[in-house]
Amino acid sequence: MLTEAQLFALSPLIILSCSTTLLMLLIAFFRRHNMNATFAVMGLNATLLATLFVWSWVLENGPIAITELLLIDSYTCFFSALMIITTLACCTIAHTYLKEFSDNREELYLLLLLSLIGALVLVSSSHFASLFVGLELLSVPLYGLVAYHRRRPRSLEAGIKYLVLSATGSAMLLIGMALVYAQCGTLSLPAMGQQLASLGDQIPFMVLAGLTLILIALGFKLSLVPFHLWTPDVYEGAPAPAVAFLATVAKVAVAAVLLRLISWLPIIGSSALQNVLFLLAGLSMLAGNLLAMHQNNLKRLLAYSSISH
Repeated sequence: MLTEAQLFALSPLIILSCSTTLLMLLIAFFRRHNMNATFAVMGLNATLLATLFVWSWVLENGPIAITELLLIDSYTCFFSALMIITTLACCTIAHTYLKEFSDNREELYLLLLLSLIGALVLVSSSHFASLFVGLELLSVPLYGLVAYHRRRPRSLEAGIKYLVLSATGSAMLLIGMALVYAQCGTLSLPAMGQQLASLGDQIPFMVLAGLTLILIALGFKLSLVPFHLWTPDVYEGAPAPAVAFLATVAKVAVAAVLLRLISWLPIIGSSALQNVLFLLAGLSMLAGNLLAMHQNNLKRLLAYSSISH
């Protein structure tokens, strides 16, 4: 059973999930763009308010662990608030963008909220199971967002590319988790970190291979060089609100979970993996900025900017 403190810590996710469900029902019965957009924004504002309340409570009383799956602390609350504010901005862009859209408009807000739920789960994950569920819940609605202009071949092409490469990244992530689990016998990140710290410099090859695959999978999601080739084409074909969401909320969530992994798994601080991270960062900044200089399409320019950032 969850305690009152745990339920309170989960209130942003509960409010956002209820808002998403109600929005789905509202779309089913009333296809009114302004009303549905307003309800989505109201749900996001309520979620943001709940996040700020939880943040102030956490600062006074300390982090709250919800089973082994989630950890609600100031780190989680900061990134959650940042992503909710960014989603509010994306909804504002979407409302203007969809005014002249001839096809169904309301589902775009639903996809944005569903993807945000995944992002909130992802940044609060303290377990590989919740990390994977959050990452997939973040990614799957993005396939629909990217291909939302379904009558445009470029948009459908972008959706298929993102689907295939994102699925490849997810498969690598699962294989990496399986290799690490085979060595450690646990999926809990703090417990895994303690176990690996006790090994000192004697790092098993299976753990190194697993963490390398996990870094590659997160590299795909973050568009790090050399896993960036999908980014310009997907950004060019996707609608503007989807591009804004993909370049901000999706990247923030994955970057936040990568920082979690670095802080919890001291093995990532080993010289070999540290050098890999330095190399990926340097190549991403160099290639992203140099390739951006040759672009004459604003969305492709934003894609390369996203890679370098």
